[in-house]
Amino acid sequence: MNNILQKHLEATGGPKNWDSVESIRLSGSIERQGKTVDLVIVKKRPNQIRATITIPGPNNEMYQMIRAHDGHNGWTATRLAGATEMVRKPLDDEAASDLLADSGVLPPLVKLWREGARIQLAGTENFEGENAFVLEIEQSEKQHTHRFFVSRDSYHLLAHHIQTPTDITETSFYNYTERQGVYLPTRTTMNAKSTGTSIMHVKSIEIGVGIYKEYFNAGDPLQTANY
Repeated sequence: MNNILQKHLEATGGPKNWDSVESIRLSGSIERQGKTVDLVIVKKRPNQIRATITIPGPNNEMYQMIRAHDGHNGWTATRLAGATEMVRKPLDDEAASDLLADSGVLPPLVKLWREGARIQLAGTENFEGENAFVLEIEQSEKQHTHRFFVSRDSYHLLAHHIQTPTDITETSFYNYTERQGVYLPTRTTMNAKSTGTSIMHVKSIEIGVGIYKEYFNAGDPLQTANY
């Protein structure tokens, strides 16, 4: 098991390169239900994330829908694109927990491994024509089961399935590219019973972008925030 995890970590860039990554900015688009919108995701150590979707509104105006987590609290906001003010509202516990799970810069399997998750080898499977190790993690406190499909050839992560009492989310990763010694997917497909299918295309990857702390902070959700 540890041999598989070590090879996966090395294949994605190795501990030295990942430990030097403080932040990542991904820019691109996401397709859902026949519509395509712009998306920007910024992650920063240790457990911070902010995702912004830009959508058209009335009168040809563009709006930004934001979800973020500062490592302690999750929040959401909608504002006119380019506006300097917005009112932040807290996310419910489930949405905040899901967002926190995606925070930070580490790949998902490496993140859970470093957090001390108990990982078991469940065997091997053919995943979309590629032989893969299947690794499982049971998170009993959250009633979540994770299944990771790791390529037996490249040791890159092919897919990550999460099962909860109410939903199953299946995420697949394609077209890995190297940036400053680490490897990231540039196309991701997400299938969930609750939301359907989404496809994310990453057009730009920036490593080590300078982000000020307040960018992620929830602050006082009853107050207007100046960003």
